[in-house]
Amino acid sequence: MESTQEPQELELLRYLRSQRELAERLIQGDSLDQVAPRFLEIVAGLLRWEAGALWEVVGQSAPLRLVAGWSAHDLDARPLWRRSRELSFMKGTGLPGDAWATGQIALAPNYREYPTPAPRYDVSAELGLEAALAIPVPIGDPENVLAVAEFHTLAFNPQSEELMALLAGFADQLGAFITRRRAEARSAEAERFRQHLAEVVRGTHDAVMSKDLDGIVTTWNPAATRLYGYTAEEAIGRHISFLVPPDHKNEEMVILERIKRGERLETYETERIRADGARIAVSLTVSPILSPMRGLIGASVVARDITAEMRRRRAQEFLVAASRLLDSSLDPMETARTIVSTAVPELAELCLIDFRRHDGWFGDSVVAGANPEMAQRLERIRRESPLDPAGEHPVAQVLRLNQPMIWRDLKAPEVAAKVAQNEEHMQLMEDAGYNSAAVVPLIARGRIIGALSFLHAFSNLRYDPDDLEFLAELGERAALALDNARLYRERDRVARSLQRGLRPPQPAEVPGLDIAVVFEAAGEGIDIGGDLYDVLPTDDGCWILVGDVAGKGSTAASVSVAVRHSVRGLTREIGEPDEVLRRVNELLLTGETLNDFATVMLARLQREGTGWRLVLASAGHPPAVHSAEAGSTLLGGGSVLGAWREANVDRHERVVEPGETLVLCTDGWLEAGPVSSHQPPERFAEMAQSLSGLELEEMTDRLRADAVGRSAGTLRDDLVLLAIRPRATSEAAEAPRELAASAAD
Repeated sequence: MESTQEPQELELLRYLRSQRELAERLIQGDSLDQVAPRFLEIVAGLLRWEAGALWEVVGQSAPLRLVAGWSAHDLDARPLWRRSRELSFMKGTGLPGDAWATGQIALAPNYREYPTPAPRYDVSAELGLEAALAIPVPIGDPENVLAVAEFHTLAFNPQSEELMALLAGFADQLGAFITRRRAEARSAEAERFRQHLAEVVRGTHDAVMSKDLDGIVTTWNPAATRLYGYTAEEAIGRHISFLVPPDHKNEEMVILERIKRGERLETYETERIRADGARIAVSLTVSPILSPMRGLIGASVVARDITAEMRRRRAQEFLVAASRLLDSSLDPMETARTIVSTAVPELAELCLIDFRRHDGWFGDSVVAGANPEMAQRLERIRRESPLDPAGEHPVAQVLRLNQPMIWRDLKAPEVAAKVAQNEEHMQLMEDAGYNSAAVVPLIARGRIIGALSFLHAFSNLRYDPDDLEFLAELGERAALALDNARLYRERDRVARSLQRGLRPPQPAEVPGLDIAVVFEAAGEGIDIGGDLYDVLPTDDGCWILVGDVAGKGSTAASVSVAVRHSVRGLTREIGEPDEVLRRVNELLLTGETLNDFATVMLARLQREGTGWRLVLASAGHPPAVHSAEAGSTLLGGGSVLGAWREANVDRHERVVEPGETLVLCTDGWLEAGPVSSHQPPERFAEMAQSLSGLELEEMTDRLRADAVGRSAGTLRDDLVLLAIRPRATSEAAEAPRELAASAAD
């Protein structure tokens, strides 16, 4: 009995020793590559086989990776491992691929007779290895296989069930080791990525923060401090609502609900409140934050300040929309009411005009407000208590300095004391909730009309220096509209007032260019036409506008004014003539009459070397003529504005050299006189070319004379002729010269 038990006990001890050694190796090992050789040696020793290799599963659709090969001291199996590395064992390919595909031990007692192709058999045979087996790690579901251990032997001997069970246990241990090390590697990589991301977030110029699913702020980078004015210590741990304006109170709840549904919010434009109480416009990108263990745990928020961008956008849109309104009436008080009411509530909660009275004080005010009662109270106070021009009130300061100014905080005691006219006014300021003010002078044609004031009241909005340029532009337009209304109030001067609104009061001078203009109005009384022109100097050249509005009468004239003023405003923001005309097309599409159509020619001239770079946009207007030594060229095309949603605008680019001439006209020249005497654009080009050697004044006078002659002395339509010619380089520095302009009232 003893003789039969002793080998069994020895075998058991061998098993236990191997298991203990493997466990120690797996505990001490840092990677699969490190533990693989000893694992193969231990298992091969148990099997009493001569060679083994370990393959790692790196992906279900990727080939196995050979981690390590081992062989006994008296066998050099390196040719087998070299051959193995040259091959790609996919799932179900070769012995290791079969073990992977089935999740069970693949056995080849005789390699020569293995049922599937054995691409390494030739090398194995040379080494004398006739049998092999492959053990999946772990044994079981093929989807869970992490590795495959294969072993080779010179002669196959069946193994006991106990040993095979032990090998399955070894496979499980190795599988647990691989799983643990992969998890640790992912965790370490995630930590490295988190630290890297934290450094990126700290260094980015965008405000970045995170919040949990309850809306509590959990991280806050330095850019967020710069944007919102709160330090990380002040922000972290608070509910995100401390940044949200009262009128957006449910917004964060909606955002969090969308995040909980797995959505990502791109360029979400909204408003937030800074630490100083100012309201700013922001564009938010909100993304879910996912934890490998807990799933969705919160949201990251990247915020970009778009306040200035939104102001520019609103300003541009407002100026286009307001242009028509500002010139819609010739009654001074109605115009003033239109100005202040247009600004509420888009630009202010209270808006008022203080007029300069005959005694030099400022009063006779017109007020509009989001709260009509407050507007009426302020209007009455101003009429009863006019402002002293020598006082400290903001209106007096602005008009003394002749420059726009802002007061960001009207609640400051020292500021409120200067603003308040009396106790009644101070009470009104408290009742209305005065917060911030901007004041611009109203000066037109060198005459002080008064001041236009914008007030934010009962809101956390404040005016910033960036607002002044736009508000000053609006003030210029308002002043011009008021002065026009004053000048053209009398009924018998309506025609003249409207016609004057279609052209610059005096053509602007552009250094380096000779410009001659003929503007002749054909209609009388209410039959005035809608031709218009403008010359707008810039730092590097000028804009040239010539256009014609459909129809006649005051409606056509008001549309012409709107077109001209819109172009003036848009060219301050947009550098391309064709894009300006597309925006004018949008304006005309909003018109309410059947006459909201116009043909327009808009050119931009910029110095370029010794010549001038011309970019000309044409929208259905009679072609311009470029007259040069080599001949004349017609520049036209496009279609009428206000007719189609997508404007058809043709664009031309060229260089106009000194001595060359650019001539523009309205259809009043082409269609002068009876139909039989109408002339095509080609005839206009021929005549302009033949006259190009003359001074511009004489050239335009002769072109005008031709039109008048064909009309038997009386033009039936408005006529605009505008000629531009670059001066020679030696003349570029000449003192400014009066531009030639002739017009019949």
